[in-house]
Amino acid sequence: MTNIHRRTALALAALPLAAPPVVGQSLTKLRVSVIPVLDVAPLHAAIREGYFAAEGLEIDTSTTAGGATGLPGMVAGQFRLVFSNTVSILLGIREGLDFRFVAGASAGTPNPPDIFAILTRKGSGIATGKDLEGKRIASNTRNNIVWLRGMAWVEKTGGDWRKVNTVEVPFPQMADALAGGQVDAAIFSEPFVAGALATHGDRLERIGWPIHDTAPGSTVAQYVAMKEDLDRNGEVFDRFARALFKGVDWVAARRTDPALLDLISSFSRVPVERLRQVALPAYPKGVTPAEVQEVIATMSRYGMGGRYPAPASLIFRTANA
Repeated sequence: MTNIHRRTALALAALPLAAPPVVGQSLTKLRVSVIPVLDVAPLHAAIREGYFAAEGLEIDTSTTAGGATGLPGMVAGQFRLVFSNTVSILLGIREGLDFRFVAGASAGTPNPPDIFAILTRKGSGIATGKDLEGKRIASNTRNNIVWLRGMAWVEKTGGDWRKVNTVEVPFPQMADALAGGQVDAAIFSEPFVAGALATHGDRLERIGWPIHDTAPGSTVAQYVAMKEDLDRNGEVFDRFARALFKGVDWVAARRTDPALLDLISSFSRVPVERLRQVALPAYPKGVTPAEVQEVIATMSRYGMGGRYPAPASLIFRTANA
């Protein structure tokens, strides 16, 4: 057993066993790692509407810079659940970490507008992946779902992704880096797409939809937990999923309602006026073996191959919604 696995086992062993909620009982606290993006709207809806409290749960959200950042924290016992993109989750699993999918979180929609977009400077002459060969493209991190779909778009539009130089730039700084010439193109995620076009619309233009142009409606992110924790405390995660899915229903019923934009603004700190221009993702409840396998196959195509377990073995019962 490696040190990281030993630390994980010790941390999980110290977690309390779950018990059904009863009147007067204190709530079971779950620390959840999130990032302030549109994808986590159902979680915040379930918190605000009291769905978690009704299940005897208190959700303590901790904001990190990216989904991949939260995963080591869960291994160390700091979080019970992590919102993360599918690629980062699968890379951890490939390295032997026992992450399991507890619920879906977000996916692309069948038709544009996408939640991802590739932007360039107006007049740059860049319109395709072929034009990006030898150029610099920004991604919030390399080897995540944003980067993966971006590289698939480069190839789909005639370019060699190996000849494109990836520069890691956090989403909040991406528009300035692109407008200022530090990079030649950038792969944005909402709400930063709308933000970039609102603040630099006279200098920037969109040239592609990375999800729709390569894998329409494909998966983006999920909630995951450690297998050991799920084995010991599965009933707690059943309650988490029931409350989260009520949050998904709340969001689905309000996609054109100002109440949803008010909610997203409260945790993303993006003004409601700007949110009116964003593209919302789909909010799936479950996770299917087919969608996981599609990501694994795409990862293998773009340099992230290796031995992965059978997708069905990675899905906890709550994600079979």
